[in-house]
Amino acid sequence: MADWVSYNLTGADALSARFKGLTEEMRRKVVTPASKDAMDIVLIDAKDRASRIDDPETANFIPANLAMVERKALGQELGAVVISVGVRMRKRGQKGGNTFYWWWVELGTEKNRAKPFLRPALANNREQLFQEFLSSAKYQLIKLGVNE
Repeated sequence: MADWVSYNLTGADALSARFKGLTEEMRRKVVTPASKDAMDIVLIDAKDRASRIDDPETANFIPANLAMVERKALGQELGAVVISVGVRMRKRGQKGGNTFYWWWVELGTEKNRAKPFLRPALANNREQLFQEFLSSAKYQLIKLGVNE
C-alpha cells in the first residue's frame, strides 16, 4: 500500500508563464534543485519525528537511514521530476543499521499502533514546501539568467 501525494500549484501564474517559454532541459534545471530544496524541509521534519519515536536502546537508528532520492526512471516515465523522501535499506553494521522494520513503525501492525513520522512530515509542511519551491524556482531562474 503506497500513499501518493499529488499537488497542483495555484497562485504561481507568473512562474508558470515563465516555464512555458523554457525548453525541457531548462525546466529540469530549474525544477530539480527547487524540488530538492523543498523536500529538504520534509526530510528534516521526518528525521526529527523519527528520532523522537525510535528506541535509543537498539543499535539501529531510523533517522540515520532517512534520505531524499531523485527517482529518475519514474520521472522520465511520467515526464516530471520525482523526489522521494524515505528510509534507505542498509546492511547491518553500517551507519544507522538495518532498519527493515521502519514500515511497521510508520503503519503499525495488528498488535502495535502506528507511530507515523513520514506522512505527518509531509502533511504538516505543505505550505512551507510550496513556498520554498516557488522561492527556490525563482532563484534558479535568476541564476540561469532567465528574466522576463
